[in-house]
Amino acid sequence: MHPMAGSLARYSLRAPANLPAANALGLRVFKSRNYVDIAPGEIVLVRETGTAGEYRAALVSELVALGPVLFYHPLSKTWTLERPHPLPEPGKVIDIDIDQLVRKVRKEHDQKHRVHTGNDDSFEYTAAQEGALVARGLKQFPPEQAAIIRAELQAVESIFADAGHAIGQKYKDADAVYESFFGVDHHAVAQRFADSVARGQALSSEYQGTWGDEKFVGVDADSNSAAWMYKRDFHGRFFINRKYMQRGVLSISLGHEMLHTNRIDRFQTIGPNAADYFYLDSRLGRLLDWDTLADYDVPERSVSDAIMRGGLTVEYLNAFTNDHDNFLFGISDYLGIGDDPPLQTAVDLFNANPSLRAHLAVNNADSLVYAAKSMQTLHQSKTEFAWLDSLIDD
Repeated sequence: MHPMAGSLARYSLRAPANLPAANALGLRVFKSRNYVDIAPGEIVLVRETGTAGEYRAALVSELVALGPVLFYHPLSKTWTLERPHPLPEPGKVIDIDIDQLVRKVRKEHDQKHRVHTGNDDSFEYTAAQEGALVARGLKQFPPEQAAIIRAELQAVESIFADAGHAIGQKYKDADAVYESFFGVDHHAVAQRFADSVARGQALSSEYQGTWGDEKFVGVDADSNSAAWMYKRDFHGRFFINRKYMQRGVLSISLGHEMLHTNRIDRFQTIGPNAADYFYLDSRLGRLLDWDTLADYDVPERSVSDAIMRGGLTVEYLNAFTNDHDNFLFGISDYLGIGDDPPLQTAVDLFNANPSLRAHLAVNNADSLVYAAKSMQTLHQSKTEFAWLDSLIDD
């Protein structure tokens, strides 16, 4: 065994022949898991910690990486326990090419005032495949569209703020909401939900602040997505489909997407890092294995209620996408299974295990945002009735 790998013997795995090549970050991504090379033919499973760019060795059975921090060495293209040595500093001789400096300043000025084409980084390039990038930063949106985005951000903040108030008030009716979105084991994940709501409120506030204006990119796309983000985008940018620039349409999409974030450049708040294990769409409730859906003010609660009672089906999942890697990884990761099970098996395991359902749901962006919306509805009804009662008492 390679001498460096000895201290990682517990985590070391033999690299299979079909493992994808490492990307620019030195990560081999396979079935939503990250593997790194520690020696020729030897790999280690790693997970990113709360610190952006920091990876720890992990076992499949661990929900949180407990192994040592590993560091990527670009020259050897391997990961070790030691930080790479910084490159030698350049000499002290000052050698300035004035013409080159002038060209650089002019180029930066032109880039600052142009509409971006998506060539600036991989995320904008990917978004440009969906459609033309027409605005970067709220100042490049038409004033009426910028106003809509700001109003929808305020609506998102209100959703999370009201949900937070409802959690704090400990309404008796709240247990029914929790059970609809997190199942009978909702008490085990209540703190995680409260934490995600608080983070969502703080994030929606920061997106309205000084550094938030530049984190919105306008896209003229034909897709059905109102807004989207890229989870690994450290800048935390929203890509807004201008086709859906209407009041009352964007708020849930914005709330959903910001729940995916972790650390964001220039923001103090750390996002919940939620995943997309499954989606909630009341129009597809007929595909669930449940006879009658309950009727709620927030229609998505009806679908979630059936799913949390064990009514999920393969047909329902397939109605959204054919890519189920996140769902399969969530199942295998929670149960400590080495390989992802077939989709039908994963659905059966999900339906049979209330604790598993609660764990996935409280880390699922759709479940979190619609649970917050339902808690807002509950809080507003309580405050409205309290106001009416005060009038009667008077």
